[in-house]
Amino acid sequence: MPIENGPREKLISEGADSLSTPELIAILLRTGTKDTNVLVLSDELFNAFGKSLYKMSRVTLDEFKKIKGLGNVKAVTLLAALELAKRLVREEVSILDEPVFNSPENVFKYCMDMQTFRQEVARVLFLDTKLKLVGSKDISKGTLNISVVHPRDIFREALLRNCSGIVLVHNHPSGDVKPSNEDLELTIRLKKTGDLLGITLLDHVIIGNTFYSFRQDCKEVGWNND
Repeated sequence: MPIENGPREKLISEGADSLSTPELIAILLRTGTKDTNVLVLSDELFNAFGKSLYKMSRVTLDEFKKIKGLGNVKAVTLLAALELAKRLVREEVSILDEPVFNSPENVFKYCMDMQTFRQEVARVLFLDTKLKLVGSKDISKGTLNISVVHPRDIFREALLRNCSGIVLVHNHPSGDVKPSNEDLELTIRLKKTGDLLGITLLDHVIIGNTFYSFRQDCKEVGWNND
């Protein structure tokens, strides 16, 4: 069933921010099914993921298609829209705010895309003396834990970029940001290696439902937090 005198017309007359999330989803879906109005379908879809766009953003194409009424076209449209939303958040942080990575909060905002990764990824942010971004690189992908990351891989990239400091970021797909013993051991190794090379490990941030900062929350690494 197509949308008739519904969310599209409301958006045109009242603006996009006047629509509820299910109404916006209905515009993306365009039509319902033979037996279900598109507004009902979009509401059911949103409810299926706990009324959470964050949870929806972690869904795969095949998982979307398991929902009655969603075929390839609708599922692909949803995935594309959610991916654009993730990229917008990152662009806003990197361009509009011109971030200085002087806090784990700024690191978290910049790396929010890692919340949706279904496998563990280790990313390094390379910073200049003013804590601005020189570059970034995902050092490892699809690993079971962060312990497979080797300091030489990280500092090789840091030396190539002639950066002053680095921030290691990795995600926990479970959403739980509690660090493991391996996470702690790697952080200590990286800090010691960086001290020898003159490239400061500024922080190690774990991304999940929220974030964990070793510099802010862990005394065992040995940072001087003035």
